Amino acid sequence: MKSHIIAAALLSLPGSALAQQPAREVSIRSGDATLSARVLEGVGEGARPAIILFNGFPAGPGIPRIATELQAGGYTVLLPQYRGTGSSGGVVSVRNSREDGAAAVAWLKGAEAERVDTARIGVLGVSYGGWVALQTAASDPSIGCVVALVPADMGVIGARWAIDAEYRSAWKTDLDGIAAEPAAARFGPGGVDAFMAEAVADADRHRLAARASDLTAHPIFIAGGRRDPAAPFAEHYAPLVQALRTAKAPFTALEFNGGHNPSEAAAAARSFIERSCFVA
Repeated sequence: MKSHIIAAALLSLPGSALAQQPAREVSIRSGDATLSARVLEGVGEGARPAIILFNGFPAGPGIPRIATELQAGGYTVLLPQYRGTGSSGGVVSVRNSREDGAAAVAWLKGAEAERVDTARIGVLGVSYGGWVALQTAASDPSIGCVVALVPADMGVIGARWAIDAEYRSAWKTDLDGIAAEPAAARFGPGGVDAFMAEAVADADRHRLAARASDLTAHPIFIAGGRRDPAAPFAEHYAPLVQALRTAKAPFTALEFNGGHNPSEAAAAARSFIERSCFVA
């Protein structure tokens, strides 16, 4: 679940020859806390289409290359940090991260309404952020499109954590390492065990395949690596693709031979955004 950065080729929209503005730091209210976020205003005149980029876990303050490329191509990009990560307030939890996704959309439609074309908002996520992006889109039919690169399905992780001691031990070591750095993530009094207890208790509700019928209103792009050790292909990617197919959702799927590295899907994701997002 550690953060993964993605790169993509330059996207092109009118006005890409104009100067890019530096990132603007903003605050977004989410539940009982305030999220720290950065906004890259899309190059071009008038209200810009927008992409909310949910990074891997934990989402730090860095700006992935794809964000500046999207900005140069004319998209406004919002990069929120989940509750309990980085300089955001509160504590991180599976439920809180889902709420953070909805809060980011609401903020764009409110505070940024004069700068953003609120009818053209999409979500893009990587790893844990891919799960957040899909959950956000499943709960909001106004989202224009969703791109999920090597999504780490918290429902699948919670279910396996409950029954597989070796798996649980390996993941707990990883998460304890993150928890040991308060500047990276804060899990609250219950620590990592409470974070995962919630994932276990609500595993069925968190499972992405269970949301497939709620995703039929959006063009979807999903990419998975056949040798992915963090989000194993057969457990995370394949069941979601089958569920989307059964639900007759409008999706594009990409399988690649690598691991938990979305760079192999970057060009195809770019093409999908250009062809399928915000198409009238």
